[in-house]
This record gives sequence, C-alpha cells and structure tokens, in this order.
Amino acid sequence: MHEYSIALDMWESVASAARKHGAGRVRSITLEIGALNLIEEEQLGFWLRALAEREGSPEVALKITLVPARIRCRPCAWTGEVVVPEGSSFYLPAALQCAACGSREVDVAGGRELRVVSAEVENGAEDGNKR
Repeated sequence: MHEYSIALDMWESVASAARKHGAGRVRSITLEIGALNLIEEEQLGFWLRALAEREGSPEVALKITLVPARIRCRPCAWTGEVVVPEGSSFYLPAALQCAACGSREVDVAGGRELRVVSAEVENGAEDGNKR
C-alpha cells in the first residue's frame, strides 16, 4: 500500500507546480521509477489517476519508465545492469550479485530513482483554473 503515499506525494508536487505557474488541469505526467524501489507500477498508476480525477484532472495520461538496477562490483570493478531472475518482477537489493565474478560486494549505481520527470498542463485561462 506504500504506492498510495508515493502517488500522493507525486501528485501534490505536480499540482503545486501547476498552481504556482497558474496552470489548469494536468494532462500528463512522466515518471521514472527505479527497479530497486519495489513499487508496483499498476498500483501507482491507479492511485495517481484517482488523485488526479478527484482534483479535477480526469483522464490524466501517465508515462512510467522503469529504470533498471545497475551495480558496480568492488572486487573486480565490473559495472552493469542487473539481470532480473526468470519469473521475478523486481530485484531484492540483498540479492544483487556481480555478473562477472559472482561477488555480492557491490554498490548500487542505479535503480533507486523515483522522480517526476515532467508534467503537461492546460493553460489556466482555458479551463478557468477550476480546482
């Protein structure tokens, strides 16, 4: 259920920026989500759409880009993406392992992102700034 609180924070950030700039309804939101955040994309999308509709931005389009986990191996210095095990939809950070030497002594180099990249909004004059 942590997707709801993440969606709420993201929506509040987008809505606040839209209000600050005198914009109207939010039309689309582009997000980046790192694979190590263990976020269920469908649930996050559901809650963002529900919040948008409640706040007067029905049918908001969402674009979610999943950022793969990347690691750097301390013993051999290999850097690369982590391969998702067959049948798994996310990574457990404790299970990260170097593809070159098999070491688990790795540093996360990517995959923890959780950001609103952009939002498209209507001009505030077009919809009367309804909120």
